[in-house]
Amino acid sequence: MFGMTSFGGASDTSLPRVGVLGAGSIGGSAAARLASQGVEVASFDIDAERVASLGADGVAAAANARELAEGADAIFLALPNTPHIESALAGEDGLRAGLREGTLVMLLSTIDPDEARRIGGELAAAGAELLDTPVSGGPVAARAGELTIMAGGTDEAFERGKPLLDLLSNHLVHVGPLGAGETAKLVNNLMGSVIVLGIAEGVALAAKAGLDVERTLEAIAGASGSSWILDTWIPRTILKDPSQTHFAVELMAKDMGLVRELAEENGVSLEAGALAEKTFTALRDSGDGGRDFSILLARRAEAAGASLGDVD
Repeated sequence: MFGMTSFGGASDTSLPRVGVLGAGSIGGSAAARLASQGVEVASFDIDAERVASLGADGVAAAANARELAEGADAIFLALPNTPHIESALAGEDGLRAGLREGTLVMLLSTIDPDEARRIGGELAAAGAELLDTPVSGGPVAARAGELTIMAGGTDEAFERGKPLLDLLSNHLVHVGPLGAGETAKLVNNLMGSVIVLGIAEGVALAAKAGLDVERTLEAIAGASGSSWILDTWIPRTILKDPSQTHFAVELMAKDMGLVRELAEENGVSLEAGALAEKTFTALRDSGDGGRDFSILLARRAEAAGASLGDVD
């Protein structure tokens, strides 16, 4: 168990104890980042090896979600989707059983905004408050404290969480009440998924036409075809190490399903978004679900009879 401080009353030399539930690419990176900034951090994940690997970063291991909650003033949830969150909250060893009055829970996951509001209501009944804080930028940005975070919740909850969120983010925006963060993140992923479709087709054309792809992308970085995905994400993923997954195809497909549902609820027609969902769902179903979503560039190049190098 890690030592006691008071969340919300921390001084410059005293930070709240933090529990991170989920030690995957974002949760593990966020836990390591917080620990590197002097925060007392523990983590729990059903994959004990993930948590053990964070020991070198100064992150303690909790035996279960309940113990994690009992020893923390603030909790970060970094789980893939709503069923995972529900499972982690439930039961005598679940997070809900260990929550203390006044605990702030921050949701790093991307889920349905209505589900975030429902979960927030359940946590409120247990004396805790939820702030939905989905992130963009991936594990490299998380470890560097350079995530973009879109926060939804009360003004009070945002102010309470801000000192910790600022350690993870260089672009933190309170976009509205609970659920607004999730909505903004889905809008972001809609835009990003459409952008990467264009990049994939452009790269396939460049490769097939005999251009040096990396030099071509370097040139485009200063032109109208540039984007954060092209300038930052692609060079650190598919062009650097295709074996590493920073944001999985299966998560993109899941998020695009949520985007479709949100658009249907609001009567908004999505043409490019529908194509993006179809593309990433097919990519997932073809066996690339666990790969980084930038694998689309390699697959489109292959379909054009070109290659981006040694990509399995």
